[in-house]
Amino acid sequence: MHNDKKNPPEQHAARTGHTMKGQDMTEANSGQLVLADPSLDSQGIKLTNISELERWCKIVAASQLAPKGVTSPQAIAVAVQAGLELGLGPVQALQSVAVINGRPVIYGDTALALAMAHPDFLDIVEEVEGGVATCVVKRRGRSDTKRTFSEADAKKAGLWGKDGPWTRYPSRMLQMRARSFALRDSFPDAIKGVGIAEEVRDYSAPRNVTSRRVSETVVLPGDDHPKTAAEYFESAAKQEELL
Repeated sequence: MHNDKKNPPEQHAARTGHTMKGQDMTEANSGQLVLADPSLDSQGIKLTNISELERWCKIVAASQLAPKGVTSPQAIAVAVQAGLELGLGPVQALQSVAVINGRPVIYGDTALALAMAHPDFLDIVEEVEGGVATCVVKRRGRSDTKRTFSEADAKKAGLWGKDGPWTRYPSRMLQMRARSFALRDSFPDAIKGVGIAEEVRDYSAPRNVTSRRVSETVVLPGDDHPKTAAEYFESAAKQEELL
């Protein structure tokens, strides 16, 4: 009896080695696993698994367009993952995530964008006047969060006049510090505890732990002279042989 029933799309895809809807398929003849290419639309590549992420990170690393400090495929993958957890796309993550003191952080403008995208965000008011930066964040259902950071605060923290942005753009740095405090206190669920670069870069880097030299000699009661560790173990071995 003739069967006119067509093969299901999944079977056809498996036999030809193509994938349907971005899913991994097994090639029927060889049994080889065929990985789907990442989907691509007007918003860019959609990474759906670790294999796609690995391939994409290698492309970015080879392009030499990754930000300073995030140049290896592994570092790029961590930066992208940090961004994905915040709702950022891969390229957005690379533009928004920095590595400071070995820690992934986001820039202040990114933190503001994440807060503004939150459904409870109402408004933000920032101003710098008389050496004092003020940031007021308004969130639905909560009291306004107001935070300030002044020239006096910066001097107390040893930041005022510090070489770099604190010398070239002091007002901007005051603004970003007040913003960092206000956003972290009012929208911790949007920022998810990730540090803000303009604040974290001013923290002191962890001090290198110096190792203490351990004595190379062993002194036991009754010994006429100290023995090195090697001499001690050699002597102990000989004593065991005599037993």
